Amino acid sequence: MYRSKYSIIAKFVIGLLVLQIVSHASIKIDGYFIVEKNCTAVHSIKKGTHPFILTKGMAYKVIAKNKPEASHYLITIESLEENPNKWVSVDCGMLLTDCKTSQVEKPAKEKNYLLAISWQPAFCQSHQSKEECKTQTEDRYDATHLALHGLWPQPRNNTYCNVSDKDKSVDRRKYWHLLDPLGLSEETFSDLLISMPGVASYLQRHEWIKHGTCYSNSAEMYYKDSLKLINKINDTNISTLFANNIEKTITTEQIRDTFNEAFGEGSGEKVNVKCKKGLIVELWINLKGDINKDDNLSKLLQNAPAVNNISCESGMVDAVGF
Repeated sequence: MYRSKYSIIAKFVIGLLVLQIVSHASIKIDGYFIVEKNCTAVHSIKKGTHPFILTKGMAYKVIAKNKPEASHYLITIESLEENPNKWVSVDCGMLLTDCKTSQVEKPAKEKNYLLAISWQPAFCQSHQSKEECKTQTEDRYDATHLALHGLWPQPRNNTYCNVSDKDKSVDRRKYWHLLDPLGLSEETFSDLLISMPGVASYLQRHEWIKHGTCYSNSAEMYYKDSLKLINKINDTNISTLFANNIEKTITTEQIRDTFNEAFGEGSGEKVNVKCKKGLIVELWINLKGDINKDDNLSKLLQNAPAVNNISCESGMVDAVGF
């Protein structure tokens, strides 16, 4: 009898504790938060600890909200090794879930993109078995010019738009040769063979399935616009900077200064340099606007958000060969 009374009381107390914990718990959500003005994210809403200044135009992964009628979202700032999860006020920007604008938030006025371009000899150091790397020569275009990797609509979860589960699975397992041909015009495909050496490994099918489907309904338009961007960059002193410094070290500051000279002051702040084992492998370039309608790369760069954290300060420009 005493045991049964104790059991009932214990269950009641535990229930109250659980109810109290749940009432104070955050609510899990999955999406992205687009910062629309300069504001601060904090580790604790009440105490305002470990503040981090957010940059307008940047996208951050959202993992929770503080209550059903949220006043704050919990975002992850990947560049922070300590305390990467911080709370930001809902008034600071716009919530995106499932690649769509949430019903309580207004849509973005302009589109953000990330253009990824590669220095192919450095890429090939860690991908020696790829066909485009086995066949690279010193007189091939990509030995002295930057190569197209991809044009990625932002935020980064904006991928595989209206793509079947089967094609997603094939793509994620890197069986890119099994994906359907894109039906590109002969002119566009010929240009890709020059500017995107990864075509030898069916990279163009992967980039279209994962990123291009969220850019346009047409693979032809996606690659025409991508080629327009990489060609404009290669027509400037940016490619010359790399070609004239093979087997030498150049700095992020030099690269950014060259972008400023080519596309106007402030353009260089939109460029992030990616290095691997001391070699410059890629440039990640922020763009904002309608690429298909706006033929002015300077404007796309000027409107884009600045890079928050530089990935590497300097690196060597690799030569062809392993």
